Amino acid sequence: MRQCESKLKLLRTAHELISQQSYGSVGVDQICEQSGVKKGSFYHFFRSKSELTVAAYEYHWAGLQETLDRVFAAEKPPLDRLDDYFNYLVQTQTDRYQRYGRLLGCPFVSLGCELSTQDESIRLMAQKIGEGKRAYLENALGEAIARGDISASDPRALAGELHAYIAGLVQEAKIANDVRVLDRLKSGAYRLLGLHLTPAAV
Repeated sequence: MRQCESKLKLLRTAHELISQQSYGSVGVDQICEQSGVKKGSFYHFFRSKSELTVAAYEYHWAGLQETLDRVFAAEKPPLDRLDDYFNYLVQTQTDRYQRYGRLLGCPFVSLGCELSTQDESIRLMAQKIGEGKRAYLENALGEAIARGDISASDPRALAGELHAYIAGLVQEAKIANDVRVLDRLKSGAYRLLGLHLTPAAV
């Protein structure tokens, strides 16, 4: 097995196991066994589980950005981008529930909450990715405000509020293990934005 293949298997396996369970419940031995990579090779690539976790979640984020670039494509009206994002979030959680039999929530928020007081490198990584998600929202909201679709003056602050609402609701759904919690994602988001109609009707 080539080195690059072994490293990619470790990255993918670590993210999958930790996002399904938790950082504390997943060990290096389990990651190596599940990925089919020898432990010696693990320590050739990474000095610790923490270092692997940061790399694994950054790798996952890079792939996710490709999806978000399509969801927030510039040629779409900004409110349609937001609506597509809300649909994407609900569909992703629903798909994972059907696959694993339980809701997993946001992998970045879950990991950040678990490790924020214990591992600074993981906390910073989770914070950076959260800021990346907010940037997509801020861009769409800025355009919506400029077009007069939304009555607000600070897209950055509004994006922060919307991101916090979404993250909290997704984690609430995880705790309840009930995808129906997300039924109110759109209505709550639109109220936060001062909208009472779907984008198509605005």
